[in-house]
Amino acid sequence: MNDEPIVIEMNRTDQLAVFIATVVGGGAFVAFLPDLAGWLLELPWVPWEEPLNLARTIGQKLSPWALAIIGGLLGLGGGFLIVHDEPTVSVSADELIVQRGDKRYRFARSQVRTAMISNKRLLVRDHDDVELLYIKLAQRREVAGALREKGWAVG
Repeated sequence: MNDEPIVIEMNRTDQLAVFIATVVGGGAFVAFLPDLAGWLLELPWVPWEEPLNLARTIGQKLSPWALAIIGGLLGLGGGFLIVHDEPTVSVSADELIVQRGDKRYRFARSQVRTAMISNKRLLVRDHDDVELLYIKLAQRREVAGALREKGWAVG
């Protein structure tokens, strides 16, 4: 068995796709927000009249391009949060390391009874069947394959 750890993380292409989608989506949403607010205010059952009036007023004071730029910047911030929140998983024969943002979870093989993918999340349990980690993952198949390849007990 190879001693090199298998590292699963969001690749640059995926990160770029997230940033593009959030910038374009944020820009389009904020650019069309005043029109959407005006339409919603015509419906008698829609709540939040004051915030919708504010959105419509901002649309009268700023151009659609300015709104699109503001929305794109908000989308860029959202994209950064999405990419920063995606966990990085490192699987070796001796340990399992999961890093999510500033938090790092490190488990020695002797601590873990099973490590498996359950409900789109990585579930790690100890020998007393206590849940050590339950974290959402986007790259579930890659993590499950790495666990099997390194000989971890996959439940």
